[in-house]
Parts: sequence; structure tokens; C-alpha cells
Amino acid sequence: SDVCSSDLPEPFWAVTVRGTMAVLERPDHMPVRFVIEQDSDDRAIRYQGDGFTLTATEGPCSDGMSDVLWSDRVQIAFGEGTLKGCGGVREDMREEPR
Repeated sequence: SDVCSSDLPEPFWAVTVRGTMAVLERPDHMPVRFVIEQDSDDRAIRYQGDGFTLTATEGPCSDGMSDVLWSDRVQIAFGEGTLKGCGGVREDMREEPR
């Protein structure tokens, strides 16, 4: 599953998780890749790797730059510090129940 996030306030950042790889992208930086494994519990989804932890907890979460609500609050901790933002599913992108 993919997790994307943006920091509050700027600068924008994004983390994409695919399988056992997380990619951190930020403006003016080279993308950084981390090998991760999922370590979740009832309260949070956690991806952990060498010098990298991503924690997603149930929202709702506002990105602060629009009225969009995301399904999860996201925090990443890595060598350069901690970034906080939103992720998961955008509320306005959810499929209507049929």
C-alpha cells in the first residue's frame, strides 16, 4: 500500500511505501530509500528500517493547505529528524458505498 504525506507547514515531503521499500522524497534533496518491515498493532501501522520509522495512526488529518481530510496521521523519524503530516486515503477520494 502507498502512504503519502505532506509536512505542516511547507516544505512538502512524501513517503511512498511499496512492499519492503520506503522512498522519502523532498524538494532539493535526492530521494532516500529505506528497507523496511511492517510492525503494526491495534493502534498504529508502523514501518521500521535502519534509521527510519514511519507511524500511521487513524485520523482524520488535515494537511493545512486545503480543506482535504486524510484518513491517517503520519509521522516519520529518520537520521535528519522528524516529519509530521497526513496520509492514507483522502476523504474526498473515497468510493461512495453502493
